[in-house]
Amino acid sequence: MHLLSQQNYSEFLSCPQLIRFENARASDSFEPTLLIKSSTLLLKYIILGASMQLAFTLYNGRLICALRVRDNGNSGCVIWSIVERKEELDGIRGLTACKSLIIHLFNEIAINVAWTKFDNVVVPDYLLEMIDNTILGPIDYSHMNRNIEHLFEHLYYQAKQNDAWLILEDIGRSNWNPLDNVFITSAASSSLINIFNKDEGKQQEQLGIWLTDNLQPAGSYYSPQIPKGAGTRELTDILLSHQFGSILIESKALSILTREKLPDRTKLKQDVSYHIKKAFKQLRGAIRALKSNLPVTNLKGETLIVERENPVHAIVLVPELNLIDDRAVYNLELLENFIRKTGGFIHILDVSELLRIVQAAEIIAERNKAATLMMAFDYYLMERMQKVAESGTLCIEVLLRLPDKDGEDY
Repeated sequence: MHLLSQQNYSEFLSCPQLIRFENARASDSFEPTLLIKSSTLLLKYIILGASMQLAFTLYNGRLICALRVRDNGNSGCVIWSIVERKEELDGIRGLTACKSLIIHLFNEIAINVAWTKFDNVVVPDYLLEMIDNTILGPIDYSHMNRNIEHLFEHLYYQAKQNDAWLILEDIGRSNWNPLDNVFITSAASSSLINIFNKDEGKQQEQLGIWLTDNLQPAGSYYSPQIPKGAGTRELTDILLSHQFGSILIESKALSILTREKLPDRTKLKQDVSYHIKKAFKQLRGAIRALKSNLPVTNLKGETLIVERENPVHAIVLVPELNLIDDRAVYNLELLENFIRKTGGFIHILDVSELLRIVQAAEIIAERNKAATLMMAFDYYLMERMQKVAESGTLCIEVLLRLPDKDGEDY
């Protein structure tokens, strides 16, 4: 089954959260299909059976699709999109005819990680009338956002049938089918993504590998080692290095799959604060080890060439930046203290933000042929640090804006 066109794949990579309907071709027919792209954390809530509602509304002739996921008790989040193409509308029309729905889940890097099929979906006849009155074509989301905020407030706070939304009641379930995805790294090792893997820390590290492995010819160094007694210990989770500096990534995931019941996000926010504090300490120690000229090896025992003189970029990788409740805690005083103690810079990113930085590095390197991907990645981290200084907190999200050949931003 072909799910993502090149256009849709680019859209899925560029947008942190998105839903899209498709009329996907199966072996002998077409199947109404819903594609959900979100953070790995939210996808875990979905596969563990969090309650979900699918909703539709018309606004100025445009059909809006929304998915409400209760990932925080009775509250939760809403992921939405506006139908633009005939294939999307055909998928929704197919849902009204066959009353079944295939759902595929995609993570931050647009990897399809799970799927399931819902049978006997109760679809009100009014949805056909909405489909018949739908206008198709590209949409300016930035302009539309301002005009439809009230609709999502109505859906969020009154999640039942109402005048504004046609709502398909609870479609949450826990019998999802896993999809394994394997990436062969530059070092000829394999990196597996499986959202059902209970080693959730390693899975987040693998997402980091998938994103950064192409930045340097030798690939990312996973779990680099330094001497400890008669053996070795891990320096950090992921290491990158080039002639102008090194980058350390310390990944801090949250355990969801092994808990007896789904935690609410208040609990997760407490957990992530503890993990960030621990990561800061580990990264300070890792930088000291580099400055002490301790030899660094890969898991095979081979010595790695690591640049140690220039300032290090130390990255704490968390599941979602919006889990950080009090962003003022991670202020300029904390940054200045880290710089004073280590001579390096500290960043707090989630997987989506790391993806945006890698994408920005690729664009910069494409435009400046003298720059390597690592140089562009390093440069953009420094530019991002300037934005941190302006905003007063490490917890920011950035988006590269450069004029295209016609002078327009993209």
